[in-house]
Amino acid sequence: MSLGCNDLKNSKTDKAITQVIKEKQITYTISATTPIPVVVYFNDIKVSEEHTPLNSSIDVNGYALKNGKYKVKIQIFPVFKRGDKVVYPEDIKSCRFSFGSFVRDGETGDISKPQTYVQLSLKDLNSPVAYFEQEWEVDIKELPYTLEGWSKGQDLSKMDKKEIEKKVIQYHESIRETLNQGNGDQWIDLTKRRATETAVFNYSSTERYESSIKENRMNVEKYCANRMIPLEDYELKLYAEGKLATLERRSHTTEFNNKSPLDIKGWGPLIRKGQKGGGADYRLLLYLPQNSNDFVIVRK
Repeated sequence: MSLGCNDLKNSKTDKAITQVIKEKQITYTISATTPIPVVVYFNDIKVSEEHTPLNSSIDVNGYALKNGKYKVKIQIFPVFKRGDKVVYPEDIKSCRFSFGSFVRDGETGDISKPQTYVQLSLKDLNSPVAYFEQEWEVDIKELPYTLEGWSKGQDLSKMDKKEIEKKVIQYHESIRETLNQGNGDQWIDLTKRRATETAVFNYSSTERYESSIKENRMNVEKYCANRMIPLEDYELKLYAEGKLATLERRSHTTEFNNKSPLDIKGWGPLIRKGQKGGGADYRLLLYLPQNSNDFVIVRK
């Protein structure tokens, strides 16, 4: 699965989690500072929350299956909260993006060896536009692993859209029932593939992997039971050039579950209400393996 020194057997997955020496535990990242809402895509997959300002570093290891060249895309829409109908030149000038990497200590969270490879500079606007988009190509050279991910998935974009949408909706409805029942064991079983690959690109030890499984199970059992909202107001989205499918909320909101402002447009529709206000979504990125009719959860 990857290059490293010690393979630790994991009893829950019957697969080895390869331990990579710390100096090689590189994380590639898009740094973003934006006072306005933007959407960031990497490898044709949405990797940022939609319609929120960003002041963070977006890890992209989970969306790069191997070393190679990848596309970064930034989208900027009119600011819904202000009631804007256009994107203004000053909005573009206020945004800063770059592509780089660092090494994160898995135990302490400490960051070392930060590098910036390229500034993702936005082109200047001379006048307002209805919508802004720009792409760049970046190069990933030092990942110490290769993941299968969705690489062997079927191209859903070549299939009947209504049939795919029906199957994706049915899958989400089934997952909603699992979450609303607080069925942590079933959730862990359904997300096993995702969890195993996540352990690889996060450079997790077997102990950290098993701890995260335990925590995910507990969160579903403790927080999801009878608190999932109905599946509604969604649309089908295909990513990774048709290899991944999901559902996303279609409409803007100004508040949700007693929290204002809160815009949940673009969230996954599997939403858990918070006890006092707000909520959290359980986003599913699904792929359809070759010679199979059953979706598999591979990312979020």
